[in-house]
Amino acid sequence: MAIDTLGANALGTGSVTSTKIADGAVVAADVADGSVTTAKLADDAITGAKLANDITISTTGNIA
Repeated sequence: MAIDTLGANALGTGSVTSTKIADGAVVAADVADGSVTTAKLADDAITGAKLANDITISTTGNIA
């Protein structure tokens, strides 16, 4: 009989790595609200095409 589920205690700490997670296995519904923060985004990860069409960008002050 094949094992089709594992309890949380069956997995050792660090045993599931990003290379072991299949592409597309984690979807938006799996990501908790507020868990992706600015500090976690790589530089240039968000392009203009991914921004809403109606956002307002302030041009006062310094833009780096």
